[in-house]
Amino acid sequence: MRDAITIRRSTEADAADVFRLALLDDRAAPKGDAMLAFVDGELRAAMPLAKHDGVVADPFHLTADVVHLLHLRAEQEAA
Repeated sequence: MRDAITIRRSTEADAADVFRLALLDDRAAPKGDAMLAFVDGELRAAMPLAKHDGVVADPFHLTADVVHLLHLRAEQEAA
């Protein structure tokens, strides 16, 4: 895989993109702070920081790897 992956915390500016991602995944958008995963600049997954379940991910791409990275990063920040 040679795609650029970026993992970062959400900001208010990300709210619309996270909402669109949740619509694609047919799930509720994470509330509050979230950890986001981008692949080549495209939002692919979002995970609420309050609890690490309820991840929303792009159903049109393989996302298991970036979801795993979200969990790892959240664990790092919690430590």
